[in-house]
Amino acid sequence: MNYNDIFLIILIVFSWIIIIIPLAPAINKSKHFATMGPALMIRSTKNGGVLDAVAKHLPAKSLGKISTVLVVFGGLLAFGMLLYEAVLLTIIHIPTSAAPPLQDYLALPLINPFIPLGYGTASLVFAVVIHEMFHGIVARKHGIKVNSVGALFFIIPIGAFVEPDEKEIMAADPVVRRRIIAAGPGINLIIAAICIVLLVFVMMPASTPIHSGVYVDNSTTLYSGHAIPKGMEITSYGNLSGKQLNNLETTSMITPGLANITLFNGKTETNGSVPTGVAIVDLISGCPAAAANVSTDSIIYNISDAGHSHIIYNINTLGDVLDNITPGTTINMTVLTFHTGKTVPAYTTYTMKTVSTYHYYAKNDPTANKAAYKDESFIGVQIDYSGIGYESIDSLHSLVFGGQLVGPNFYETLGLPLLGLSPIPASLSHMFSTPFNSYIFFGITNTLYWFFWIDFLLGIMNALPLSILDGGQFFRDTLTIASRRDRLKFLRDENNVKKIYYAMGIFVFLLLMYIIIAPRII
Repeated sequence: MNYNDIFLIILIVFSWIIIIIPLAPAINKSKHFATMGPALMIRSTKNGGVLDAVAKHLPAKSLGKISTVLVVFGGLLAFGMLLYEAVLLTIIHIPTSAAPPLQDYLALPLINPFIPLGYGTASLVFAVVIHEMFHGIVARKHGIKVNSVGALFFIIPIGAFVEPDEKEIMAADPVVRRRIIAAGPGINLIIAAICIVLLVFVMMPASTPIHSGVYVDNSTTLYSGHAIPKGMEITSYGNLSGKQLNNLETTSMITPGLANITLFNGKTETNGSVPTGVAIVDLISGCPAAAANVSTDSIIYNISDAGHSHIIYNINTLGDVLDNITPGTTINMTVLTFHTGKTVPAYTTYTMKTVSTYHYYAKNDPTANKAAYKDESFIGVQIDYSGIGYESIDSLHSLVFGGQLVGPNFYETLGLPLLGLSPIPASLSHMFSTPFNSYIFFGITNTLYWFFWIDFLLGIMNALPLSILDGGQFFRDTLTIASRRDRLKFLRDENNVKKIYYAMGIFVFLLLMYIIIAPRII
């Protein structure tokens, strides 16, 4: 999105606000219109029949019961995720410069840069509308009057609302009221589950990788004309191909220098040559390599000590060599540097005295230090392999279709938008064969993912025990219902219920504030 687009969006939003606010008193006198801040509410009192008709043909009471279980699960999951993130922030120091921008915490199109306008808006509107509708449907199934339903606009439709009769719903049995409240986040979680099942069991098997290489998601130019373009698939590298490329940086035995490579752009394969080996991308200040003025954007060819020369084939080789050199040893390190227009690299040898890995961690990260590091050498180079970052195409195939949601990659699946993998880039989607038109197929795939993403987050966040969310009243009614057990009869005292309810709400609120504020001040 360019600056002109941003300026136009700001202009439209500002114009809407300055028109709505002065007109708010007149709008609020209308029977069918009202304002909620800068948003416009369009009410209808004649749509109750629609809710009745839907409620009549749906097992809404059973849905309310199922939703109660889902909200408990969703609330615990959301609470656990918040705790986990708070603990991580406490253990792992994040520089204030790396703190996420505040807009990243809001799952709203136009505001959050990771949420696409089209998929994001459609998914959000659907999720909010279905959420509110099911509050009303379950309320009608239990005989609770719905005073009005309507749409919520802020330039575009951003959702819907249902207004059950407040007196009737507050007079209802807490068990019934809890089912009505749970129906909103419950249906969101059900839809999220349906979408992820369709992604994993229908869309993923219907597409297959054309090759089994590796997808380049990051690339550094080691010398002009020989960088591996981002968004390409490496199908062969030297004498390696297919799944052999999955651990290229740790198992390659290709001699450092130039290597033949085959790249696939989704349509055709091209052959070329690229610098290969352990690339030095940066130097750590105060360490031996920096003191020796080692050239960055170069490749380590070999390391020699006491007459023994070791060719550095991969990252593991470099680690093994340094681990077996006594700290304080003088070594020679030869690197390859590639210059524009040259096909033969320049060889440069640097002399330096190693320090211990223990010394480095003692100064920079004491909590990660180990006694064994005292016998391992350290030179202070930041490295990667051949200036590329890559992922197995088979692994990406599973990831972008939600196949890794269960297990250690749970956060990676949720974080696909942050990784730039949803909507799935055209450069990646072209790496797969599909049963029909690729654009339509991946359009459906992206839609299912964003329906899952928005509904899942809306469902679990609404399950949190905060007074402004459905989970607040749900938690309070749960305490009231629990008081019917003799062993929990202390909850029959409304003051005890209030104390627990407010304490939990404050704790969750403080967790949220800690997650937002901590990276900016610690």
